[in-house]
Amino acid sequence: MKLISRTPRLSPAELAQLETARIRAEDERRRLAADFARDQAAAAREERRRTEREHVRAERKRRKAREKARARRRRQLAHLATTGRTVAPLLVVNAATVGGQLAYTYDQTPATWPTPVRVAVAVGVATAAESVALYVGWHAHDALLKRAYGTAARLRRASYAIALVMAAVNYSHFTKGPLDPTALAVILGVLSSLSPWLWGLHTRRAQHVQLVREDLVDETGAVFGPDRRRAFPVRSWQARRWSIDNNVRDPKMAWNGYKAEREAKRAAARPGRWGTAWAGLRGRAEVVRSTPAPVDENDPGIRQCRKVQREMAAARESIMPRLARIVLADRLANLRPAGGQPIGQAGGQRVNGGRPPAAPDPDGQQPVPPPSAPEPPPPPADSATARVAAAYDELVAELRRPPSGRQVARRAGVSKTTANDWLNEHRRKQGN
Repeated sequence: MKLISRTPRLSPAELAQLETARIRAEDERRRLAADFARDQAAAAREERRRTEREHVRAERKRRKAREKARARRRRQLAHLATTGRTVAPLLVVNAATVGGQLAYTYDQTPATWPTPVRVAVAVGVATAAESVALYVGWHAHDALLKRAYGTAARLRRASYAIALVMAAVNYSHFTKGPLDPTALAVILGVLSSLSPWLWGLHTRRAQHVQLVREDLVDETGAVFGPDRRRAFPVRSWQARRWSIDNNVRDPKMAWNGYKAEREAKRAAARPGRWGTAWAGLRGRAEVVRSTPAPVDENDPGIRQCRKVQREMAAARESIMPRLARIVLADRLANLRPAGGQPIGQAGGQRVNGGRPPAAPDPDGQQPVPPPSAPEPPPPPADSATARVAAAYDELVAELRRPPSGRQVARRAGVSKTTANDWLNEHRRKQGN
């Protein structure tokens, strides 16, 4: 037993304080441990949520990528199907012509050569013979799509000439003589000559697709039905020309517009000699009364004529009272048979010697001006100009701003060129 200890003795109050501090430290440790565990759980939950979001996002991206890949494959397959549907018949024709050249070339190679060499030579010669015209035609195709129309036409004619030469060569391989053809010779010759022309069909289709995509296709006008064309062949042709000239594609509007223009021209035009004669034979001739042309009364010659007319009128007035005695004396003298012509009109002649009657006195009557030609009727309400104007007003009311030429053309059913021309004229009028 130690009598002396270095550890100080603690009082009960101090021991109580130490116990309280220990309990508080233990509580603080537990609280911190609980907070740490709670923070760890929240962080774990957030990590799981982030991982799930990333997984969902990655899955969505993979799904979109798969959908895009499937759509791309579908487009590629559709493009391949369209290309195959367009090009497959041409490839069959070229394969047949190459086969004919291949068979003949293989037979013409020396039999002592190895078979692979003979096959290789035959394939090379046949492919070269049939690909020359196609190569020139491909350059014509490229020039046409680049709008080099003159170059494309020259190259196309050259490809046709080369194809005719190869067709003659292919024909000569399998014919028994120049005038003794075989079915195989005729078929191969025709296929060889038609190959560039068939590829030209594909070229023209590609050019049409390009023009449609660029909105540069020329308007073809209205297309009328077969019944109307059979009933009115000439009018249908003229109405189609009118629709092409006025950029109208609706058959009804084209027909009505052509009829209105035709009636206006017929009303404004005067009939010729044949038309007048035919109208007279049918009893429909119109009497056209001639109107004397206005004269200048200040002209010296006209004044002299007026003076002569007045003198003749005065002489006639002086002779008329004595006319009865002159006629009676004429009868008594037997100078004129009974029932003859009146004096001054013997032989059916007029008193003034057959001259036309003088013009009326300007003091008594004014000359009547000639009638003017009737004005042509206004264009029909359904013409292209009226439809464009109506479409422009409707679009301005809807959009609260001036519309574009494409919008006006789509609403009015006319070409974009017609709509742009009308808009330019409308802006010019507003500017003035």
